[in-house]
Amino acid sequence: MKFLLISKCGEGAGLLSKIKDEGNDVRMYVKEKDYASVYKGIIDQCSLSSSWIDDDTVIIFDSSGMGKIADQLKKTNKVLGASAFHDKIEYDRAFGLDLMRSVGIKVPDTLEFGVRDWESAVSFVHLAKNERFVFKPDGDVPSRLTYLPSDSEDLIQYMKFVREYYGDKIKSFVLQLFIEGTIVSSEYWCDGTKFIGPPNQTVEVKKFMNDDLGPSTGCSGNLVWLVDESCEIIQQGIALVEEAVVKEGYVGPLDLNAIFNEQGVYGLEWTPRFGLDALPTFMQLFRSDIGKFISDLVNGTCKRVPVNDYFAGGIRVSIPPYPLEPDKATEVQKVCPNLGLPIRGIEESDLKHFYFYEVMKKEDELFHSEGTGVIAVVSDYDDHPAGTLNLPMKIIEELKIPDKQYRTDLQEVLPKMYDEIKEREQCLV
Repeated sequence: MKFLLISKCGEGAGLLSKIKDEGNDVRMYVKEKDYASVYKGIIDQCSLSSSWIDDDTVIIFDSSGMGKIADQLKKTNKVLGASAFHDKIEYDRAFGLDLMRSVGIKVPDTLEFGVRDWESAVSFVHLAKNERFVFKPDGDVPSRLTYLPSDSEDLIQYMKFVREYYGDKIKSFVLQLFIEGTIVSSEYWCDGTKFIGPPNQTVEVKKFMNDDLGPSTGCSGNLVWLVDESCEIIQQGIALVEEAVVKEGYVGPLDLNAIFNEQGVYGLEWTPRFGLDALPTFMQLFRSDIGKFISDLVNGTCKRVPVNDYFAGGIRVSIPPYPLEPDKATEVQKVCPNLGLPIRGIEESDLKHFYFYEVMKKEDELFHSEGTGVIAVVSDYDDHPAGTLNLPMKIIEELKIPDKQYRTDLQEVLPKMYDEIKEREQCLV
């Protein structure tokens, strides 16, 4: 089979590499030229006009933001993971929240503000000083800008900072009432006509440093597991949107990030694409070829997601200047060069535990490619949450990468997060 990955920065190349190892013919197109060296020497790149692409090529999108391209390609090819609808439910928070409300998913009280409404938002926070709101910007902006303040004055000062330095990139933003509860993400895969079970759930640690210090990242570590479709978190959450997304012809993974307490499940935001690092960790549970699964999914012949019922856990490894996220990767080389940094200390038998991000090969040696400094997710599976991270920690400790960065407390933190979910979901009725 033939597979083409279309990506902004190559984040899905690790999935494509796995599909290649299964014996398939693969190519990738990376939109951002600053990331042209990602997977160089590992996966061949091609243009979207390449004669290699034919009607039988399955096309995979790993991120939102390229929905128009995807919708055009759907006229000739089977496509997974993108559409104008995908883009809207992720980047337009108000639209995504309206979708939740329309299908019966509870949503925390939320106010939307436009780019000219910064002063109005500050005034609102002054008046509602006894309430606590989360600041969430719209658009393709760094995830770290989402902020849970300690009090109203903290929020006001933060919004002034964001407006000064990021105001020209933010299309709009919302202030969402903070709700006490437990956060969990729930995911289904959809073939365009129905959701395919079993669903899975994820908890992730976003803060960069131990004890939840430092900036927020996309993910510093996570835990993934399968869940029964009768679970109340599923039934009060993502299961309610099936008809609406099928109507849009949605094909691919869909994740609902939610918070729940005694009053029920409250939707927070959608991830209509591969979750990073949830997907790399989830891949540990597959018991058959991922390429065949994706092909079956886009062709409507997949009956169940072919996964084993274990827990999977992953730890992200990076190098400086990550978690800095400059607009252009070339800027990294000016302030903190990392292109060509050697990655050593990986045993052949451990490669199955790696999902690489910004890497390239020269003469069969592995190096960091262009990028911010995200090396890989190292993951494993086990019968119990705590056991999933024993081997990843050992592998990471033995990695020979200058200035490697990773959290060392995840073996304690992630199992506690899972236990809290299991304990609190008993309150749902």
